[in-house]
Amino acid sequence: MLPLRLILALGLAVGWSIAGASPAAAGATGPCSMTFNGIAVDRVDSISSPLELTVDDDLIFTGTDPGTTSEAVVEIAIGPVTIESGSTAYAPASDVFVAMIDLDDVSPFGVGLMRIRGTTDGCVAEAWLRVTGRFPLATLTGITAAGLTIGGITGQLGAVASRRRWSRTAAALGGIVTGVGAAVLGQQFGRLQLSYLSIALVVAVASGLGFAVASVLGPGRRDRNREVAIERAVRPSSTTTVVTPTVPREAEPEPRRTIERRFSAAPYWCYVLGETDVLDLDDHGRVVGRLRPGTWYLAKREVGPWLHVTTGDGVEGWVSRDAVHRQG
Repeated sequence: MLPLRLILALGLAVGWSIAGASPAAAGATGPCSMTFNGIAVDRVDSISSPLELTVDDDLIFTGTDPGTTSEAVVEIAIGPVTIESGSTAYAPASDVFVAMIDLDDVSPFGVGLMRIRGTTDGCVAEAWLRVTGRFPLATLTGITAAGLTIGGITGQLGAVASRRRWSRTAAALGGIVTGVGAAVLGQQFGRLQLSYLSIALVVAVASGLGFAVASVLGPGRRDRNREVAIERAVRPSSTTTVVTPTVPREAEPEPRRTIERRFSAAPYWCYVLGETDVLDLDDHGRVVGRLRPGTWYLAKREVGPWLHVTTGDGVEGWVSRDAVHRQG
């Protein structure tokens, strides 16, 4: 089992790799001279120095094309999804072009770090844009991402808290929802390039941490505690406490009575009113059979709150004495 410090260190290492992941290639191709809002493409083609505009601005793609163009198009994308585009057609073809997008129309859907692309008949320009001026959680993308993140974390915590054998798998699967939501939130706050790679890495971190935490706090500790408790309860005792009451001299002495007997002397037939699990004689955490109503079972001995029974088909084990009713 991984120690908690190692788990945290792995999470930080993968998180750092996400933050430093190389952005997708951006730049210009073709003989055109192109700008975004008057800034040359090569100055805003890095994710570390994007073009920064507010929701009140327009994104303007402009330039000159020596070979002329019949149309200029500019697009805005969040990750692989194009959310808005604008175009201008020219007839006849022109060597000067311009296309624009009103960012106020984009902001209800999302803000943060985006990818922009401008094209003409013979040229392509790609760069990075950071849109500000609107709270990320007030956008459709932001509120959806927040819901995914909260839902994923809630599911992971529920899986860990249940401490079942499937807790690790459920916590890891919940990390898929958590990771997708967290990646999109990172984009909305302008801190993460949204791509298939970055989403996969964030999902891997969230799923890995969920699996690790469920492994540390999951069913292993609970099962060990349960096994110890059952073992203590069913461990036979070789001693029997016998108490002889004090009798006045003038009274007739009574026979010696056994007040406490932890180990029954003889077997008897018994039955159950509801289905009851039978635990293995040696591995007290493993169920080996089940008692069902309508059938008689042989109780061989009582040990504390537990009863050693046989089901008649060769299976023997421990059941709770409170769940069994004695014949007669």
